Amino acid sequence: MSASVPLPATDVAHEAPFWEGLREGELRMQHCSACGRWQFPPLLGCGGCGRPVAWLRVSGRGTIWSLTEIHPPVLPAFAPLAPYLVALAELDESPVLRMVGNVLPAQGGAINTLRLSDVSIGMKVTAAIEPLGEGVFWPRWRLVPG
Repeated sequence: MSASVPLPATDVAHEAPFWEGLREGELRMQHCSACGRWQFPPLLGCGGCGRPVAWLRVSGRGTIWSLTEIHPPVLPAFAPLAPYLVALAELDESPVLRMVGNVLPAQGGAINTLRLSDVSIGMKVTAAIEPLGEGVFWPRWRLVPG
């Protein structure tokens, strides 16, 4: 993106498998084998039953659940990119498994290519894991054609 974009902290111990997965090009989420619950953001244990959770690779496929177009004023690092779309995508693995990310027309595309009139709630997306900077990666949502 840009050298001045603020990056998330990636040194929280119980989140390490999430960040490692992104660096390896895959999306991993916590899953509880005891009660079947998927969860994000990461917790120390299952938010449903309290038992230990495992990190499992997920498909990265989902549906736009919520959507907004960001306009200035924004943080200075994001000003050259605005306006841009941000979506909350519901992953196919579970209706409670949702993640925020920019919406792209294609992997590697600029986050400010699409407008709100181009995208709607219910559209299918897939994760495009891309660098934010300094070895930090994050999924953005690429529209699935058709």
